[in-house]
Amino acid sequence: MSICLTISKIDWAITKDVFAIIGTVSAILIGVIGLNTWRRQLKGTSEYEVAKKAILLTYEVEQAIQGVRNPMLHLPKDEVEAGRQLAAEQKIYSDRFATLENKWAELQTIKLESKVIWDISAADSFNGLRDIIGKLRGGIWLHFWMKGAYAGPGATVDNSAKRKIENDKVVYYTSEDDEFSLKIKHAVEHVENFFKDKVRSK
Repeated sequence: MSICLTISKIDWAITKDVFAIIGTVSAILIGVIGLNTWRRQLKGTSEYEVAKKAILLTYEVEQAIQGVRNPMLHLPKDEVEAGRQLAAEQKIYSDRFATLENKWAELQTIKLESKVIWDISAADSFNGLRDIIGKLRGGIWLHFWMKGAYAGPGATVDNSAKRKIENDKVVYYTSEDDEFSLKIKHAVEHVENFFKDKVRSK
């Protein structure tokens, strides 16, 4: 009899409200935990993708650099016969460098993203490649300057054999172990060393 009386004295309206509040709070807590988990997963996926793209595009830039250095030139027969061999050669290098610049531009986007996600050290990891590209651009310019492409009438060009040999080390690919190829490889490894752990930890 006392049990029934006690139960009958419970204010079921208030009890219902209390349970509703508890249920709502529980749902909110579960939602917050789920959202935080999703955000962590999303952040991890985003960092993984940026790191993967950084390494992949670095390899593509490396290939483009070596593409510029390819010693094989297929000059159009009509250009050669017309005495425009030098201009035809310049166009080939210009087209090759355009391919390289496009890949480098893609990598610049990843460079900025990596700087936002990590810090300036991420962006700095690409500096070696930047310097390589600048060195190659200068080497190509000097290559044609020594051929007289930019010299005005009566101008004297210093195209000594020693200078040409040194510049050819930059301009021409001879093997994976040639002097400039090793410098390229070192620049690529600098990027790999920063991002490889971020890819493997996924």
